[in-house]
Amino acid sequence: MALLTRATTIAATLCLLFSLPSHSSESLQLSAKARAGIAQQSNVNISELEQASGRSDSAVLLEAEVDATWQASTALQFTSGYSVQDTQYQHSADFNTRLHLGYLDASYQLGDSRIGANVYYALAELDSSRFLTLQQASLYSMHGLTPSWYIRPALTAGKKQFSQFSQRDADTLNVSADSFWFFANGQRFIAFGLTYHDEDSLDNAFSYTAPGVKLKLSSSYTLWHLDQQLQFSVKVSQRDYANVADNTVTNTDSDGFSNLNKKPNTTSPSRTDTHTQLAANWQLAINSHFAVITAIEHGDFSSSLDSADYRDTRSSVSLQLSF
Repeated sequence: MALLTRATTIAATLCLLFSLPSHSSESLQLSAKARAGIAQQSNVNISELEQASGRSDSAVLLEAEVDATWQASTALQFTSGYSVQDTQYQHSADFNTRLHLGYLDASYQLGDSRIGANVYYALAELDSSRFLTLQQASLYSMHGLTPSWYIRPALTAGKKQFSQFSQRDADTLNVSADSFWFFANGQRFIAFGLTYHDEDSLDNAFSYTAPGVKLKLSSSYTLWHLDQQLQFSVKVSQRDYANVADNTVTNTDSDGFSNLNKKPNTTSPSRTDTHTQLAANWQLAINSHFAVITAIEHGDFSSSLDSADYRDTRSSVSLQLSF
């Protein structure tokens, strides 16, 4: 908690310093998006609880977001935004989710580098009840090593608070370094990143460290006189737990969640999880305001703990309105 407080203070201080009056020209831009679609999921789950239902279902997806960018000066920029995502399953109402997310970011250009700070606040609802709140504060920088090669190191401190599962409340620290290569006049890029995540939970059975690697390929192009974008990504991380709950049999109450995290009777000396996530999406711009987005994702969440070992594939198609 102390680390998050310090990080939030630093991020807020930088935002305030960046917002000091400037004699340069100012500009404010607003943008908004709304999406509606359907999804098919092979194994409905709650990733934050590492629990899967073992059943497939379809869902209605509704999303909306609004963002504001203020170019306070040639070098100084502020961005802020709010979004809400709603997932309503056809037969698994107890897994229905709604996620609210708000953020504020301030950055300053120094030659070929940009330094910045941001704060995020997220509220997740599960089955119409408050489920999880997440607070994050981050310091980052972006450096142009060549006209087409950039690196972005970042340090993020966070705090998770669960409404029903307080033993999972945690302070988090994430260190990351991402590299971006742009080519074809910026229409294509490759991103490669390394991450290290440390999660210190109230109950040590849920504390872990997780080094990871990620790769993303993106290409924007015009075909059939329509602007399109195709992206592929892969993420791999390995979680090493401080202590493991040997709980291969999970009991649940009528709501499906009350006993998911009861203290186990025994413990084993170690637990290791390997998370592999693959994703592909294609965006087809019908015109300047409407686009069709299709996506497919697959997650392999392997664990030495039986109750946390599962696989999931999800496909979706959405219509997006931008203005």
